[in-house]
Amino acid sequence: MKHNLIYGIILAIATLTATELSAQSTASRDLHRTRLIPYPTANDAAEHSLAKQRYMQPITEWTTDSEGLLTGEFTYPFSWVERQIFVRVEGVGKPYEVLVNGKVAGGSTNGHAAAEFNITKVSREDKNTLAIRILDDKSVAAIESFEHYDSHPVAYVLSQPRVRVRDIFYRTTLGKGGVVNVDFGAITHNQTLGAKTSRLYYELYLNDTIRLSGGHRDVSLGMYGVDTMRFGAPVPDSVLWSSDSPTRLSLRLKNRIAGRDVEFYDIPLALRELRYENGTYYINGKATNIEWLEVSPNATAEDVKGLYDLGHRALRFTAGGVAEETLAACDELGIYVAVTAPINSSKMGTSRRRGGNPSNNPRWREEYIERVEQMIYTTQRHPSVIAYFLADDSANGICLYEAYLAAKKISGNRPIFYEDGNGEWNSDR
Repeated sequence: MKHNLIYGIILAIATLTATELSAQSTASRDLHRTRLIPYPTANDAAEHSLAKQRYMQPITEWTTDSEGLLTGEFTYPFSWVERQIFVRVEGVGKPYEVLVNGKVAGGSTNGHAAAEFNITKVSREDKNTLAIRILDDKSVAAIESFEHYDSHPVAYVLSQPRVRVRDIFYRTTLGKGGVVNVDFGAITHNQTLGAKTSRLYYELYLNDTIRLSGGHRDVSLGMYGVDTMRFGAPVPDSVLWSSDSPTRLSLRLKNRIAGRDVEFYDIPLALRELRYENGTYYINGKATNIEWLEVSPNATAEDVKGLYDLGHRALRFTAGGVAEETLAACDELGIYVAVTAPINSSKMGTSRRRGGNPSNNPRWREEYIERVEQMIYTTQRHPSVIAYFLADDSANGICLYEAYLAAKKISGNRPIFYEDGNGEWNSDR
C-alpha cells in the first residue's frame, strides 16, 4: 500500500510537470510592435520595399532537413558593428524556437502573431545561419481548437542604431471647425551605457505630395533609457479614414544622433476617430452600423478583395493569426476589421472544475494574457481594426477575466468582446 501511495505521488508530480505550460519565452525577445522597417535613406524609405537593403535582409530561401529544421542565411556587414540586430518572425503558426549559428536566440508558444528577437550577441560578422525549429504543438493544443494552416515562416533581419525608434503610435481627436488633432508618439530606446540625445524629424503627407505638418523634437535618454517623443499635428477632417473614404497618409521620420542621420521611415497610416457606446460604433463622430461577416484568419489579401467586391465592409476574423498583408489590404479598401486572439479551447468542454476548460486554470493565465496583448500590439497601427475579441468558444474563467483587464489597459478606444462568455462582465456591451 505504501509503495502504491508513493507511486501515485510520483505519477501526479509527473503529470503536473508534463501539463504545466510555461508562458511564451521572453529570452532576447523584444517588446511587441507592428511591422516597422528602418531604411538608410529617405528615398529608400519612400519605396516601402521589403526587398534586401542596407538595414534589412529578408530570409528568402529556406532549406529543410530531415527533422524539419528550416534554415536560411543572412550577412552581417561591418557597418552593423555598432548597431543592434533583430529578427522579426511572422507566419509560423505553431510553437517555435529561433536559432542563430546553432544557438537558441528565443522562441514563442504563439506562432500566430509576429515576434521580434534581439540576436546581436549571437550574430557575427559575415555569414550567419538563422534557423526556425517548429516545436511539438501538443503543449498548446488545448487552446488551439481551430483550423491551422501550413507553416510558411517569414523572417526579416533588421539593423537599427543603438539609439533607435522602437515603435510609433497615434491618437486622433475631433476638434472644431473641421480641424482634427493628431497626437503622435515615437517610443525611442537608448541601448548604450551613456546618455544620448535623439533628434527626430517628422513630416505628414497626403498623397505623397501635400505636406500637412512637419517639425522636429529632441529627446534625451539616460543609460538604457526609454522615452516617448511626442508631437502633434492639426489636419483637416477631409483626410479622415472610413469605409466610404479610405484616405491614406504617410508619416516620414528621420532619426538623427550626434549630427548624423541613422535611420529613416516612411510609414503608411490612416487617421480615424473611434468611439463605441451602448452597442454603437461611431466612426469620425458618425454612428456606423457594423454587420460582421465571420471569416477565417487564414484569408489572404486576395480573399478580402473578393469579399469587398461582393459588398462586405466588416470582417470578423475568428481565432488565429491574420497576415500583415491581409490587414493592409483591409486598410486600403476600407474594410472594418475585428481580430480574435488565437484562443479556442472548445475541445476541452465547458467545465470550470479542475481538469476542465483551460480558461479557468491559472496555469494558463500568462499564456492567455500574452496572446491577447500580442494581438493588440501587433495590429494597433491598422485603422481598419476597430475591435478585438478575446477568444472563441472557450468557456470562461480567471484567464479570460485577466486577459480582458490587460486588454482594456492597452486597447485605447477599441472595444473588447467575448461573445461566448454567457454575458459576464469581461466583454464590452
